[in-house]
Amino acid sequence: MVAKVNAASVPRSERILGRADCLASDVVGKVVRIRAPKVGNRFQVETVDISAPGSPPGVAVVVKKYTATDCIIHFHGPLRGVYTGLTPGAQYWVGTDSLPAAVGDANYPIAGSDYFQQMGVATSDGELLVIFLASTFGGGGGGNRLFQQLLTATGDPKIFTTALNFRHGGVDTEVVSYNGQRLIEGSGNDYVASESGGIGTGYDTITLEFVPRPASNFRVDYTPDV
Repeated sequence: MVAKVNAASVPRSERILGRADCLASDVVGKVVRIRAPKVGNRFQVETVDISAPGSPPGVAVVVKKYTATDCIIHFHGPLRGVYTGLTPGAQYWVGTDSLPAAVGDANYPIAGSDYFQQMGVATSDGELLVIFLASTFGGGGGGNRLFQQLLTATGDPKIFTTALNFRHGGVDTEVVSYNGQRLIEGSGNDYVASESGGIGTGYDTITLEFVPRPASNFRVDYTPDV
């Protein structure tokens, strides 16, 4: 038997805000980090830079500036009226410009050279449910799966490589898409995954069993093996 739930007793999503001393260069919508110890009731923040070691993690979003350095920051919960054009249900990460980035966006973090930190999930085109997670260098989602990553072409039109070694086989295996269609791995199928440096060096190569059409679109989802 399923117990009945009194809707009135279900807690609403909390919004956690704070007063902060920010920098004049910090603008509304940017993700900020803690730069110094708290002074009284005011957080000391600055815009996070996901390409700089020691800068992440981001902790909040600037939502209002009373003066150049007097800010209100949003730590957690539904955030409305700051962003537009979000995709409902999509995960958003701290982007290379310190704004929200979804898979496929121009500001999406770069595998191997940026920190990946999820900042929330869009609940509408203008609302982001902010939930900052841990930041991890080089791999999406706390070192877990990377999505819609570009494959690097080689001199052979059938051979492509990935930015990082990837796990092959089992639940973590790679997923390669060609013009939006998922390819099947294995000899005699669509492609074969291999280790360019020899057995034990790590999977990093995708070899197609066919010659792709010019200007084709290749993407790969994979779990870094680093």
